[in-house]
Amino acid sequence: MTDPSWAEARDLARAALPRGEIISVTLAGAVGTVATEDLRALGPIPHATTSAMDGWAVCGPAPWQLDPDDGPLSAGRARAVVTGAVPPDGTDAIVPSEAGRLSGDVLHGDPPVPGRHVRPAGEEAQEGDVLVSAGQVLTPARVGVLAMTGHDTIAVRRAPLVHLVVTGDELVPSGVPQAGHVRDALTPTLPPLLGALGGKVARLDHVRDDPRALAAKVVSGDADLVITAGGTGHSAADPIDAAWARSNADVRFRGVDMRPGHPVSLAVLPDGRPWLALPGNPLAATMTALSFVPALVEGFTGAVPAEPAWAVAGAAFESRADTTLVPARHTAAGVVPVGRSRPHLLTALADADVVVIVPRGGIGPGDPVQVLRRAW
Repeated sequence: MTDPSWAEARDLARAALPRGEIISVTLAGAVGTVATEDLRALGPIPHATTSAMDGWAVCGPAPWQLDPDDGPLSAGRARAVVTGAVPPDGTDAIVPSEAGRLSGDVLHGDPPVPGRHVRPAGEEAQEGDVLVSAGQVLTPARVGVLAMTGHDTIAVRRAPLVHLVVTGDELVPSGVPQAGHVRDALTPTLPPLLGALGGKVARLDHVRDDPRALAAKVVSGDADLVITAGGTGHSAADPIDAAWARSNADVRFRGVDMRPGHPVSLAVLPDGRPWLALPGNPLAATMTALSFVPALVEGFTGAVPAEPAWAVAGAAFESRADTTLVPARHTAAGVVPVGRSRPHLLTALADADVVVIVPRGGIGPGDPVQVLRRAW
């Protein structure tokens, strides 16, 4: 089987997970879910014309006589208002408190521009306008806009639940590892990373590098998506191939033409659950999670695929694979590599704010380059 390209593998991942069910949620629980239909304004935003300042509503040219009545303003009249209050009918503008001066019951000030400091009803949206399009992720700001227009509950697709399994006979959970052992960096790293990428870790297990134990642990789960970390090599000690054979998994790709993370692989279990196998080296595991977990989540939620952003290279980037992912940092000259990008090292990623997607052959200073934004 020829290794797919990075982009091809992302497409395969996006198609591997069937759509999740539609559920109804309150706005308080909507952040991170995906709209299943266009969500429209139930009324205008703002819902009424309001004052943008504390001061006075005025009609006509200065000076203005203070008007204690509750009816419409007539020319030469003014009435005190506060921010957010509905100004009386007939208001031409709002004179801020600091811009007016009172002499008895007469208000003096410079003639305001008509409509100044008045927030008209429907300024941001009219009833029926699309506020959130189908396939968009509900962010805090989008949820706030929906609340402003009167939504209480909405139909969404939830984030997929993830069964995360970390493998490795050599891993130790605490302290300084002795020779022949490695401190487990994946257990504290992957759950929050997967959450930031749109998945929710519902179960976390650890198993030895034993195909039978690994397959049994995975088959016993019922999450929407299985993600394992470790055991993706091709040595006799790596359990992924044998575990997939025991599970009758349908292999979609066994390795990707990328660095770091070439051994990353994807299969689908007989019950339809995708199994994404990440390498065990920390940088390789995080880079492949950044690459393929969002695609799996998009397939489950129906979210519009998030395309990489563009930047300008401030230095040369090398690549001997179809795609090399390099931790990088924005500078005045453009994005530049950070630290040493080695599969077993995380320091560079810890100091990076983007990941540069370098095509085969590399790129030079000043070239446009695609980047993955940091998810945390």
